[in-house]
Amino acid sequence: MFKIHYKLPMCYLLLQSDGNFLTQVDFLNENDPDFSSDKSCALLEFALWELKGYFSKKLKVFKTPLKSQGSIFEQKVYQALMQIPYGKLATYKEIAQVINHPKAFRAVGNANSKNNIPIFIPCHRVVASNGIGGYNGGLHIKRFLLETEGIKL
Repeated sequence: MFKIHYKLPMCYLLLQSDGNFLTQVDFLNENDPDFSSDKSCALLEFALWELKGYFSKKLKVFKTPLKSQGSIFEQKVYQALMQIPYGKLATYKEIAQVINHPKAFRAVGNANSKNNIPIFIPCHRVVASNGIGGYNGGLHIKRFLLETEGIKL
């Protein structure tokens, strides 16, 4: 297992890899990181390079190989999320329709909350019909990610 930290203005990202795929991205508060256990690999270095491009508004599509976890339904949701273009939004209801489960918008929200590779699988681009919706990293991080992509809510 390989892991490395990436600093955002309000927190750290902990990226983890099996050497072939990015397997986990976690949001950590500034007091949590333990850098002594960082052990990078080529895939994590590529993921870091992509994050730097993303946050400098030069990268619009990630190419880091991903290994997401979840049920068949959740995997369908994650595939649909990856089709939402940079700088665009979709609602939970629209994602439910895309995956042919038009009444499952709450289940789509639940799948988003279980996304183990946020940012790379852009669950931050999904909002409620009547507002911003939720985000596991916190709404301040969701707003930061959306503003990075030029979206103001």
